Amino acid sequence: MKQGTFRKILCMFLLLIVSVGAFSLSAYAEGDTADYYLSYKKYSAAENPDGTKTITYNDITDQISNLLTEGVRRYSAGAEREGDDGYYKPFTNSYGFWYETSGFEKTVMGYISGARVNEVELQFSNMKKAVNNGASVEEIQSEVDKLVSMLREDADILDGLFGYSNDEETSSSGGLAWATFAAVFGIILREGLEAILIVGAMVAYLIKTENKKGTVYVYVGAVLALAASVVLAIVLYTITSGTSNSIPQEITEGVTALLAVAVLIYVSNWMISKAEADAWTGYISGKVSSSADSGKLFALGFTSFLAVFREGAEVILFCQQYFSRAGEMQHGFLAVFAGIILGLAAVMLIFVLIRVFGVKIPLKPFFMATSILMAIMSIAFLGSGMWELFLDGGLAEKIGGFVQSLAGTIPSLSWMSGNDALAFFGIYPTWITLGPQIILTVITVITFVITIVRKPKQAD
Repeated sequence: MKQGTFRKILCMFLLLIVSVGAFSLSAYAEGDTADYYLSYKKYSAAENPDGTKTITYNDITDQISNLLTEGVRRYSAGAEREGDDGYYKPFTNSYGFWYETSGFEKTVMGYISGARVNEVELQFSNMKKAVNNGASVEEIQSEVDKLVSMLREDADILDGLFGYSNDEETSSSGGLAWATFAAVFGIILREGLEAILIVGAMVAYLIKTENKKGTVYVYVGAVLALAASVVLAIVLYTITSGTSNSIPQEITEGVTALLAVAVLIYVSNWMISKAEADAWTGYISGKVSSSADSGKLFALGFTSFLAVFREGAEVILFCQQYFSRAGEMQHGFLAVFAGIILGLAAVMLIFVLIRVFGVKIPLKPFFMATSILMAIMSIAFLGSGMWELFLDGGLAEKIGGFVQSLAGTIPSLSWMSGNDALAFFGIYPTWITLGPQIILTVITVITFVITIVRKPKQAD
């Protein structure tokens, strides 16, 4: 990949992000004209015009429940599907215009767990799939009741934590500050871990192969991603403020994740091909000064950019939310700043460990381990990218039919939705995510086996 080609790819990527944002804005910017509250934005404006009334998470759950009740009523009455008076809008707005926009999702992710968010989001998907498939009123009501029950459980925890309830054990200000610190620290560590594993492995790889100058590409890619994340966070905040929903953020993250999958597969296959010491020696002696080598370095830089950019904007928006709440608690700003600083310190420590100990690993095992790590991360990004596009981004319900059926829970694997470790690797109990991951895993294993088997034959 020549420098001009790399620039063209980067420009095409940025154009794609802009196009996706424009599509998202046009697709989700319908007005809320019904008598009840289709969106949290209009509810909060009506219920809290002077900023004096606290809207609790149980209040939000009540409103989501009312919205879904209205959807079931319209559905049973035989209303049209589309439009503000149609039966489908209450169901779809309950997620993008309520659960996410109200901050419910991000707060659950920070103070309870990311796996719990996945569990709730999957239930939103199951509910909308039942509606789209023309299920009976009883079946739809059952899915609605299950969803509201899950939201109520989370709301009780959060209201107790924030002092909105009479639970003295959970509503102390000091306890809230510690919980806020833990939430921010956990988000920085969790979101940064994926990126730092990739960036750290590539830097160790370049140093180990005596190509320290190439690390500039990786570092520049990461720095550019941080700058782009700030810009994207501002754009997404503006879009979501104007349209009452946060779907554009999910679509952007999904597109970036899928693009990262393609680049990670390329880098992984390149590294596994150099797993033999003699292969690397020949490669260095023959191509160290060629344009092909420069292309590989650009690929590493682009991988670094995508790895950091994918989660950068989301982390910034998360922190913005916690800063907005910091003034409501004792030592709130201290808790947020401490969480950010120590979270970043933990991420950097992991980076240093990967770099220091990675360089000390013998050449062949190092290349093998690094290529396997890249392959695993590509499979993880594929799962999370499909989830963000088709479930969080609403693409499955927009396409409908067979595609939406793939976005529902696989009954025998429903336990996966509450597992934090599986969520980190983008593994969810849906065919829309597992199917592509299984295919990619099979292709990756076959590629690795062919490469490993071919090396001894070439040596002979």
